[in-house]
Amino acid sequence: MTFFVLLASIQPVVVGAMLAWAGAYKLAGRTVGVAASRSALPRLLGSHRRALAAYRLTGLIELVVALVLFGGGKTPSTVIVGLGFLCYLAYAKMVVPQSSCGCTSASTSPVGWRSFGRAAIVAVGGVLAMLPIAVPWWKGFGADPICAMFLATAESLLVLGLSPDFDRRWLRPARALRLKYGRHPLVDVPDTVPVAATAYNVERSEAFTPVAHLISSGLQDSWDAEGWRILTYAGRLDDREVTIVFAVGMTTDTVGIRVSVVEEQTGQIIPVEAFQPAG
Repeated sequence: MTFFVLLASIQPVVVGAMLAWAGAYKLAGRTVGVAASRSALPRLLGSHRRALAAYRLTGLIELVVALVLFGGGKTPSTVIVGLGFLCYLAYAKMVVPQSSCGCTSASTSPVGWRSFGRAAIVAVGGVLAMLPIAVPWWKGFGADPICAMFLATAESLLVLGLSPDFDRRWLRPARALRLKYGRHPLVDVPDTVPVAATAYNVERSEAFTPVAHLISSGLQDSWDAEGWRILTYAGRLDDREVTIVFAVGMTTDTVGIRVSVVEEQTGQIIPVEAFQPAG
């Protein structure tokens, strides 16, 4: 039995299990009311009561289709269900983007590419199961059990990977391991505050206001020394050229912002009170 024939033949098992899982939750899940309310159905149907009824009806349809697939019947209903899911998800994404899929749980995760991926598996699996070359699934497993189990397991893991319900079981632990043993995501981020950010804060601080009328340039130079970041600006006081110097504390021992005005010609530090504008 060729690979493609075997792949088509096992679809009733995988897709049927998906639909049975989703349908059983929609009919008997403890949080179906919450799941229906978080979906786009209330917006689509106009009320939460109708949304819950439609939600349960969808679950019943999924269970019926799953039973047909398990029985070996070739039916277009699987393709119709898959395409219906895709259309519904597209509506939810466009009209109620914050809504959840509500497929198998009351998860708050909004409709995303993973929801579309699961619906696509249902639709494509339904097409494959209808192909004339597909044999009943039990014959496929009987002809090549090892390959059939491998394909079914791989596709099932793909479905589980596309289900946010299981993120806490595999995705979060995987991320924790990546952070523990892998390259740290902040390794390329500088461990000092960018100069542009320091200048932005200085130019909006109370220390900047008294000397703002003197400054005639943007930031000219900056450097770090002994826990301070020094920023310099050019300016004029009457007919004299001056340099306005800000010292910004960068550690717990150097807190706050200090400002000095230096006359360029003499190097004299001019007291701040001398050039504050009159009130």
